[in-house]
Amino acid sequence: MGNMAIKIIIITFLLIISYNKKFGRAIGNLNTFFHESFHALSSLILGNKVKEIEFDTSAEGSCKSISKSKFRTFLCSLAGYIGCALLALLFIFCIKKQITHYTFIALTFLSFFILLFYIRKTYAMIWTICFACINLIFVLAPIPISIENYTLFTYATIILIENTKSCCTIFYLSIFKAKNSGDCYILAKVTHIPSFVWSSIFNVINLWVSYKFIQICFLENYF
Repeated sequence: MGNMAIKIIIITFLLIISYNKKFGRAIGNLNTFFHESFHALSSLILGNKVKEIEFDTSAEGSCKSISKSKFRTFLCSLAGYIGCALLALLFIFCIKKQITHYTFIALTFLSFFILLFYIRKTYAMIWTICFACINLIFVLAPIPISIENYTLFTYATIILIENTKSCCTIFYLSIFKAKNSGDCYILAKVTHIPSFVWSSIFNVINLWVSYKFIQICFLENYF
């Protein structure tokens, strides 16, 4: 079976399973984990205090932090959706540059860091331990580069699918139920720019990343 066929099968399978309540939410938490991690990491970089990261079986999450200014809140609120979109593209870049092994090392350290310092709830703890162990296996075991590539490709695809679904959801909410639009509502309060403007920006960025993802993976077809 050719590389193109394998990638199509992976994407098709993940698209189908993403709409299954039980398994779809379990793998969807990959995007939630990174979304909240981007909020946490940006908060730490900007000097804010991060208290806890939460996510559950619904694949919804939150990052509880204390911000010292509106500008810092603004930057941290941007980090989730934009960070996940760009991360999917970064994973593909890592495959292209043949540095997947170092990527799994970074993911292992990130997983254990978030687990040790910011996760308190049982489900999130178990999920993060499983994710950290998967990455640790790729670090320690002599796994073929092709398997590393397809695993990282799977990560990227899950993140992009779930980030796309989330962007579409917040666009709807930002128009009809703005107070429920999460990061967009926070950005609206900080900047006085309507929530739907921010949700539109997130969707445009995610659409551009999706285009680049397809272009690199299928038109250039380098792995």
